[in-house]
Amino acid sequence: MYLLSMFIRFLGHSSFLLEFEESCVLIDPCIHCESFGQYDRLIPSPITLNELPKVSLILITHEHEDHFDKKTIEFLVNRDGACVIAHDSVLAELNIPARCKRAVQANAKLHVRGVHVAVQIAHHPQAFYPMAYLITGDGISIFHAGDSDLVEEFSPDFSADVALLPIGGNITMDVVDAVKCTKVLKPDVVIPMHYNTFGICQASPEEFARKIEKSNLKTKPVVLAPSERYEFLLTKPIV
Repeated sequence: MYLLSMFIRFLGHSSFLLEFEESCVLIDPCIHCESFGQYDRLIPSPITLNELPKVSLILITHEHEDHFDKKTIEFLVNRDGACVIAHDSVLAELNIPARCKRAVQANAKLHVRGVHVAVQIAHHPQAFYPMAYLITGDGISIFHAGDSDLVEEFSPDFSADVALLPIGGNITMDVVDAVKCTKVLKPDVVIPMHYNTFGICQASPEEFARKIEKSNLKTKPVVLAPSERYEFLLTKPIV
């Protein structure tokens, strides 16, 4: 048996830093978004622009400003030479060099900056082209569902070691649907996101964790505070 590890840092809302051995992946930065529609931000960003570590890759699930912080993205591309993966309609809004853009659509698969990225379509009718991502690095796979609802035909043809799922309801899965999604995915660990940042997405992550713990799943629920860093460990047999 051998041990694999990586770190997942929650930056609030749906934003995460995935820290692999040779690559740091930022998903859906939301540092400068202070409101969403009629809703003011209730939980401020736990990190400032200058506190962000060196980032090699940025993934954007869709164009809404609570997931697409253009100021942060352009800063990191300029500072770190980060590469940005997103739909072409999102990339077109960024003032960054073409060499730092990777346009993707549904079912795309690519290897960039030391990690594998597979693209899935998310069910989020409010967005133009919503996506979810399966990121694999150092032998560990993480699924970020983006702003997705749960639809009846949800039956992904992949497995993930860690699932990052929205629980806030209204425009994404709520707690109940996120539990159902976890039962389909059967990850080792599930981490809730997209809750309580704005009034439109109120939910209890503790309730979500309790429902997972009371189910017959072997999945471990992990509730992270903003800026909290979690080490995921995975034991695999030597083949």
